Amino acid sequence: MKSTVIPSEVEKFGKLAEDWWNPNGGLKALHSMNSIRVPLIQATIDRNVPGRKRILDLGCGGGFLSEGLGVHFRSMGWTDEEIEIVGMEPAPDNIAVARNHLPSELAGMVTYVCDTIENYVANNPTVQFDTVVMSEVIEHVDNPEEFLKYAVSVAKPGGNIILTTPAKTILSWIGVILFAEHIMRIVPVGTHEYNKFIAIDKTQQLFRENGCKIVDVRGTFYNPITNRWTWNNYCKMFCYAIHAVKS
Repeated sequence: MKSTVIPSEVEKFGKLAEDWWNPNGGLKALHSMNSIRVPLIQATIDRNVPGRKRILDLGCGGGFLSEGLGVHFRSMGWTDEEIEIVGMEPAPDNIAVARNHLPSELAGMVTYVCDTIENYVANNPTVQFDTVVMSEVIEHVDNPEEFLKYAVSVAKPGGNIILTTPAKTILSWIGVILFAEHIMRIVPVGTHEYNKFIAIDKTQQLFRENGCKIVDVRGTFYNPITNRWTWNNYCKMFCYAIHAVKS
């Protein structure tokens, strides 16, 4: 079993534990990204289909997205019996932050697991999810091909997989690393490494090789002045989102 974890990445993001929920800190762009991520994920869940829906947030960090999803679904009237959101993260410090920040009213809907996806699959071979999310994480793992394979394996047949990540282009290097890290200091210097970025065509190929159909591919744009994210297909050369369905 190949490991998908890079220890230095776990250590790097673990050091950010105290800053995860600072809305004006170095991770504020991830905070605001929920404005486009949450509706995209919510659209994959059909409330009319019987049974408790399950969402897996892979690489959940300090819990931005998992908790954001919980708040969203609760505001729509969903109960704990209707939906479960599982945030998975290998960094213990980040899981501690996520658990400590989770409001008590979401404790029955959102849970956190400190584990790697490969260990989780090995120990829970029958567990499956309606939607699996990999948002801003695949560019921080080792063996991304294996990581995506494991992610697809825990999706139900007909289940949804959503991925967001920087593109591997000179424009993404300029925007995500040079501008965002070194000039504007929107995110901490060293957050990203260009050699870990994955080209959009390769990511789509990996999904197809793992038995998935590509449903949607979108570009994402972040405005650092307004701290707002929007969908913009002209921006696929910067960052992109893919929605795939498992056959």
